[in-house]
Amino acid sequence: MEYTDLKTLTEEKVQEHFRSQGFFSCSVPYVNRETDTYLSRILRAVLREINQESLYSYLEYAQNELSMNASKANSKRLYFARKGLDINNSKDYAAGMEGFKKEVFGNFEEFAALHENQGTYVTISYENKGDVLSIRILNNSPLVPEEKLRIAERLKKARKFESLSEVLTHGFDETEGAGYGLIVILLMMRKVNLDEKALTFQNQGESGCTTIQIPLTHISQEHGVILAEEIIAEIEQMPQFPRNIQMLQKELSKPGCTFETIADSVTSDPSLVTEILRIANSPVYRTKNKFSDVASAVRMIGMLGVKSILYNYGARKVFEQKYNARMVDEVNEHSFHVALTASFLAKYKGLNRLAEDIYTAALIHDFGKIVVNAFSKDLEEKLEKLCRDKHIPISILDDLTEGYNHALIGAELASKWDFPEKYIETIRYHHAPLEASEEYKVITFAVYLGNEIYYYEKKERDFEDINYMVMQFFGIENDKTFHSFLEEMKAEGLSFSF
Repeated sequence: MEYTDLKTLTEEKVQEHFRSQGFFSCSVPYVNRETDTYLSRILRAVLREINQESLYSYLEYAQNELSMNASKANSKRLYFARKGLDINNSKDYAAGMEGFKKEVFGNFEEFAALHENQGTYVTISYENKGDVLSIRILNNSPLVPEEKLRIAERLKKARKFESLSEVLTHGFDETEGAGYGLIVILLMMRKVNLDEKALTFQNQGESGCTTIQIPLTHISQEHGVILAEEIIAEIEQMPQFPRNIQMLQKELSKPGCTFETIADSVTSDPSLVTEILRIANSPVYRTKNKFSDVASAVRMIGMLGVKSILYNYGARKVFEQKYNARMVDEVNEHSFHVALTASFLAKYKGLNRLAEDIYTAALIHDFGKIVVNAFSKDLEEKLEKLCRDKHIPISILDDLTEGYNHALIGAELASKWDFPEKYIETIRYHHAPLEASEEYKVITFAVYLGNEIYYYEKKERDFEDINYMVMQFFGIENDKTFHSFLEEMKAEGLSFSF
């Protein structure tokens, strides 16, 4: 078996081959988190070539999940053979699956070598049939009856669910590791008007074959904001900012506004004084001397800086009156760390003119979570756990909650409060940065990556989970440069304590 050298395969080469042949194929001995990144790039190149790049976020997870399942099927055969078990025997199958995940994926280096020695493969091919894009995943392990039964059971379960919110209230058999994966794939396919008939599992001779057939002339994508009725009602009755904050915002907009006037207005609100001093003395401004008086802090931050701070501060005051104080504090503390990291990214990339906007957008990026928590206390926690355990991009999970997407909710609130469009859009796309408009993409990229770094440091993300295109934008090409960046960041005093 001749394997493809994914590391030398550029997106340009993929596009050129697909353009001339209408077909592209690559083979690997096994699939892991590293190969996922390369396979994602191949998928993007293929979709770009047929002007269907908008489908990327819907198909990337499906491709990677199904490829990983094909590789696991090969690993299963190697494991069963080593154990002397007959995979076609239902009793042997049940006995083998008890230790499969722990023994194989707890020691995959040994099994990785075994895959290559035994000539196992996973082949992913793309074919343009004019009005249909076919993605086919082959592996040299035909499906056995027990596997066919499990797939059928999961398809049957998936039909019952309208959204991921419903899925998360049910438990699944995780012995195969694919309980949620297949259901998430089918929910995503519905988003582009595809049903389960577009996904087939079958045997082709001595190979297992999974195929996604995408009729390009019939697909459609949902547009606009979809929110649960109770969330819409909540946003409609959300109060405006406290009067003193509104007055201060108006004052900052006057042509004759002075630092002295602003300092006097700020002083009347002790908690706002604390917030301004905290930010003035933070690593964002990197001053040598600590500020202890608000007048000096306001002068250093500037009029626009104070105005930006008010977006987050005003929202927080509203939330503190309505919602759980602990949740408000948690979101605020998380957002402050993300803002510091995003600001450092701005400096790292030489985006000093956008540093203030990036910082402000990061401070307010997550306040939709506070509203979601008020109606579904553990939904966000379950989403984060699923993201962490299954390595499903959080943008996908948010998109499948049907009405409880905290990014959309936050953007709607920001719009209600007349925030500038640059902040509204960053809030909306902070988990899906590639969907942001060109005008605000840089701010969105910085907030997205600052957020991902926070979760990486918290050990809730892997390097491979982070969007490679955003990393490339900031000059972070691989694991080594990523860790060099983190060390540089920490040397500047930006570290996390959990």
